[in-house]
Amino acid sequence: MALPTPVPTTRPGLSLDPAATADLPEVARLAEIIWWRCYPPIIGSGQVHYMLGRGYALPALRDSQRNGTRFSLLRLAGRSIGFSAWRPAGGGGFLDKLYLHPGFHGTGLGRWLIDATCREMARDGVDRACLRVNRHNRPAIRAYERAGFVITGTDCQPIGGGYVMDDYLMSRTGILGLLLD
Repeated sequence: MALPTPVPTTRPGLSLDPAATADLPEVARLAEIIWWRCYPPIIGSGQVHYMLGRGYALPALRDSQRNGTRFSLLRLAGRSIGFSAWRPAGGGGFLDKLYLHPGFHGTGLGRWLIDATCREMARDGVDRACLRVNRHNRPAIRAYERAGFVITGTDCQPIGGGYVMDDYLMSRTGILGLLLD
């Protein structure tokens, strides 16, 4: 397996900032934009609506944060353009959310966000990041693979409302090395 190409740790005007509870409405706003632009062709409008209500309504985001999920906002020149969220899990870190506004896809900022979030995990002593990605979300799968994640399995789980999450399980080890960059 080829090692992931390093991404610069700094870019002018670019930051990944911890999100306080007061920032969660901005996370919800970005999720609404990103999900409606990206996911209807993959999972359909009904499931997009269901999942936004289930996972991105303010009470759900606040519950996640209270239960240990760490949210961060990706900002470019002070403007929020994406976000990530992770939590400690199973001796590693679980990358629960990682989204970039579609207007910035293909710019390298998604890769920067992946590595910056893994760097956050590494600062907490985590050396392995895991995630779930929809098996039909080919652009995201390619992005994670380019960033050093490998598919480790599949999982199809009912999530209510007659919907399922049909995902690949992916992981990336050795993220403590990002602290050396």
